[in-house]
Amino acid sequence: MAEIEIPDSMKILKEWWGRLSTLSLQFMKLMGLGLRLKDPSYIANSHSFGSSQNESAIRVNFYPATVNKDLETGQVRCGEHSDYGSVTLLIQDSPGLEVMNRSTGEYEAVTAPPGGIIVNIGDVMQFWTSDTLVANKHRVLVSDDKHLQEADRVSIPFFAMPDQTTLIECLVGRSKYPPVTMHEWLKQKIDSAFKERQL
Repeated sequence: MAEIEIPDSMKILKEWWGRLSTLSLQFMKLMGLGLRLKDPSYIANSHSFGSSQNESAIRVNFYPATVNKDLETGQVRCGEHSDYGSVTLLIQDSPGLEVMNRSTGEYEAVTAPPGGIIVNIGDVMQFWTSDTLVANKHRVLVSDDKHLQEADRVSIPFFAMPDQTTLIECLVGRSKYPPVTMHEWLKQKIDSAFKERQL
């Protein structure tokens, strides 16, 4: 596959970082209000984007066209998972994301309107809210749509993560999970993921 150079790619990504980090903070402040937290800004204030204590990240995922490739419909392109952090903002240029319907266990395609952004709840937000908000499993498979098979797909997720020193504890009155720092929480999640791969 030929390499493609994108002029000013770093500048563009830094601009996206600034916009998405600002949007995620605004979204988390609204969540704090909706959850009726004593300090509605607490969740947002736990994210010092760009600091050495914060592991938030932006990623560019490139999915090449699959038409005429030795791939089968339904083959996994990005395996089932939930995101580790608080929220994920996702921009995609074409459909591809599927989210599990917790009532049926079936996966359903999720699309945003033109110019829209998909918001995924992360594991930490589920922890903070004692399952009031749930981190849904999601995935990307090879599409059975010929039109989608013929086109490359790009998705840009922004993963908002609390600062490493943040104490993650239930904020809504029901202490379902024992408190843990974000550093330890992330270590547990990564260790668990590697153990699953080794099985």
